[in-house]
Amino acid sequence: MKIKSTLRRFPVGLLLITLLSACSEPEFVDAEGNQFDWQDFQGQWLVVNFWAEWCAPCRDEIPELNYLHTGAEQRVLGVNFDQPELTELQRQIDALAVRFPVLHTEQQQRLKNLTPQVLPTTYVFDRQGLLQHTLVGPQTQASIEGVMNVGKGEE
Repeated sequence: MKIKSTLRRFPVGLLLITLLSACSEPEFVDAEGNQFDWQDFQGQWLVVNFWAEWCAPCRDEIPELNYLHTGAEQRVLGVNFDQPELTELQRQIDALAVRFPVLHTEQQQRLKNLTPQVLPTTYVFDRQGLLQHTLVGPQTQASIEGVMNVGKGEE
C-alpha cells in the first residue's frame, strides 16, 4: 500500500520539478526583489503555499511561513492565487511582509495541476520532489513541521 501511495504522488512531484526546471528566467521573487530558480531549492523539503491578499487566513499564516522558510531543511514558496502582474505582486509581497519567494505570475500557468479549491492550501514536497501532503486551511510552523517529521521517518 505504501508503494502505491508513493507512486500516486510521484507524477505530481515529477511534473512540478520538470516544468519548473525548464524555465529560462527566474521563477520566484522575494520581498527584496531577489530572484530564484527552481534549482535553488532542490534537495530540501519544499512547502508550496497558495495565498491571496483578500484571504484573512492566508494573511494570518504568513508570519508562520516566513519563520518556517528560515529553517535549514525546508523552503517555502508562495503562489498568489489571483495571479497579479509583477508590479502588483511585488506590492502585495511588501504589504503583507512576505519573506519567502513567490512565484512570478508569468510562471504560474505551469502549476495548473496544483490549483487549489480552497485558500489557503499548502502542498508539502519531500527532498526528492514527491508530493507528501496537501494541507487545506491555515497552517502553523508546527503543523507543517509535524507532517515533515512524519515524512522524515519514511525517507
